[in-house]
Amino acid sequence: MNPNGAGETSHSGTYYAWLDGYGTTHTDTLAQTVSVPAGCTASVSFFIHIDTSETTTTTQFDKLTVALINGTTTTTLRTFSNLNHATGYTQVTLPLSGVAGHSVTIKFTGTEDSSLQTSFVIDDTAFSVS
Repeated sequence: MNPNGAGETSHSGTYYAWLDGYGTTHTDTLAQTVSVPAGCTASVSFFIHIDTSETTTTTQFDKLTVALINGTTTTTLRTFSNLNHATGYTQVTLPLSGVAGHSVTIKFTGTEDSSLQTSFVIDDTAFSVS
């Protein structure tokens, strides 16, 4: 976790998760495991800010994958890349299917290639169960 003033800013509060942004071949991960009660539906939401030094408008050089790990099964929920860069934060909500009665892990994996940085900044992550 990084404090405000470390080069990026949080969506709210003081701290945020900053994956990648090195401009060299690199992988960062962030994961959280939660238990979902039986008979419930669940989703994960978060705010994401992506900034990049990449200039392409067609090639995904740097990627952030959001995955759901349920037992031995890993499902990619969403992939972001340097092509998704934007000013400010965007809120994302992802439904979690087939997780009722299980402990599941949400895993964010950022990968950068050998040049030009892309920063994936994540804040205000929340799990919702109903």
